[in-house]
Amino acid sequence: MNNSNNKISIITVVKNGMPFLKSAIESFKLQSYSNKELIIVYAPSYDGTETYLKSLNDSNIIIKKDDISKTKFGSINKGIELSTGNIFGLLHSDDIFYSDDTLSLIIKNFELNINCLYGNVIFSKKDNICIINRIWKSKIFNNNSLRYGWMPPHTSIFLRKDFFENDKEIYNEKYPISGDYYFILKIFHNPNLKSKFLNNFITLMRDGGDSTKISNLIDKLKEDLTISKLFFKYNYICVICKILQKVFQIKIIKIKLNNNYINKLNKL
Repeated sequence: MNNSNNKISIITVVKNGMPFLKSAIESFKLQSYSNKELIIVYAPSYDGTETYLKSLNDSNIIIKKDDISKTKFGSINKGIELSTGNIFGLLHSDDIFYSDDTLSLIIKNFELNINCLYGNVIFSKKDNICIINRIWKSKIFNNNSLRYGWMPPHTSIFLRKDFFENDKEIYNEKYPISGDYYFILKIFHNPNLKSKFLNNFITLMRDGGDSTKISNLIDKLKEDLTISKLFFKYNYICVICKILQKVFQIKIIKIKLNNNYINKLNKL
C-alpha cells in the first residue's frame, strides 16, 4: 500500500475547551498531510465551546455532541467509532502537534508490518507554548517494560483501526482518571501487537492535565492499582515502578521554541 493512501483520523474530545481548543484545531488544519480527518466529540459546555465548533466550516472536521458518556474515555470511544481512517490517534483539546509535518512523519513511518506507532512528547507552559519545561522520552518496547512501570506517552500512540476489529469498548469508562493507563496495558499486552518506536516528538502538551492535578492523585493511585492488578500479579510493585519511571522518562529542561508554526498557534 502506498503510504499516501493511509487516511489518518484524529480524535479530540472536549468540554469547556476555550480558548486552547482553537490552537488544537488549527494545529490539525496546518498539517501538511492531506488525507486526514478530525473527529471532535464534545460534551455540553458553558464557555463558548459549542458556539465556536458550530462556526467551523471544514470538510475534514466532523463534530458530534455527546450527552451520554460519563467520562472523556467514553467520548473517545465514540470518536473512534465515527472515524473513517485506517489509522487513528488522539489530540487533546489543549494540545497541539509538535510540527506541521507530524502527521506526514507518522504516515511515512507506519510500515505495513506494524499496527502501532508511538513516540515522544514535549510539555510547555499552559499559557505559552513557546516555553518548554519538560520532555517525555520513550523507548523500544519489550515484554518486561510494562511490568516495571514503563509506558509510552498516551498522546503519542497511533494505531491501525482494524487492530480493534472485534473490540466494542476500546477505552473503559470505569476508570475516569487512569483510563489511558488501562488502554496502554491492554494494547501492549495483546500478542498481536506489532509496534514501532519513532524517536521524534509527536505532541506538544500544555501543563495541567487531569491526571497531574493534586486533587486527583489519590484517586489516580487507586485506579492504577486496580488496573495493574488485572494484568500483573504484583501490582503494587508495578505501580511503584511506574511512579519511579517518570523520573527517568520525564526530564526537566528549559528551552524556547521559535518558528512560524509555533508562533502562529501561540497567538490564538
